[in-house]
Amino acid sequence: MLTFNSMPLWLPPTQRNRRPPPPGPSPWYLSSPAAQIHAADGAWTWINDPKLSGVCHLFSPHDQAVLTVDFYCYVEQLQGDRLLIWREEGRQPPNASLNPKIAFDLLTLAALAPVQNAELAGTELKANKQRLRYEGGHPIRYELLTSVEPGIHAIATPPEFEELPETLVLADFGPSQVSSNYWDRMSRAIFVFNFSARQLEVIPQDWFNGGGYDYGYQWITRVDRDPTTGRIFGEGIRLGRFRLDASGRHVEKWLHTDPFSRSSYE
Repeated sequence: MLTFNSMPLWLPPTQRNRRPPPPGPSPWYLSSPAAQIHAADGAWTWINDPKLSGVCHLFSPHDQAVLTVDFYCYVEQLQGDRLLIWREEGRQPPNASLNPKIAFDLLTLAALAPVQNAELAGTELKANKQRLRYEGGHPIRYELLTSVEPGIHAIATPPEFEELPETLVLADFGPSQVSSNYWDRMSRAIFVFNFSARQLEVIPQDWFNGGGYDYGYQWITRVDRDPTTGRIFGEGIRLGRFRLDASGRHVEKWLHTDPFSRSSYE
């Protein structure tokens, strides 16, 4: 079984105690103690909404709800008590086959404004088909359409993003006509954002896209790079933990396999 409340076990022992675990999608990974945010004024805690599936609220040390997210949002704490939040947006009926965009929000934690009613905020988020809802925060937004080809691309990002660390994002890629349908076709890639160089590398996950997996049941949840070797590691729901080869497109080694993991080609 996957363990979401521990350090990323795919990293070498020398790295596990030095780096925080990479963020994973909400709500699953936000329920982990590792997702708790420790800032200058105390601990900020994620709480699952008891009535709305997939919705999580971030509560300040003063027990005030300040941020609400729906399914598949990634939240990373940065230096200076800031948050970087990303998710895929745009795949909504009637254009559900179109490629989404990757949307980033860079927020100042202490500037987030409390909401009077967290349950109402969640209800409005669902009604408006939003993935993220907050007030204040001095937000800086950056968006990228995912209809891009594999390889390296120049990107134009806000100046405030140039000091951010390398960020690895899982998303669809390529023309919209080959976008994932989560049934018999997947077009997932790792988008490697090098903000300081204003550069993006798109690395298709060939092992998964062509692996014949049950795509409505199995999926990649998070990836990270070992700063020593440069290799990318990852894990997935009903897949296990893995290390990619030098190309980043294929699994070089399975570090842990889920007992329910099975490809149609096995």
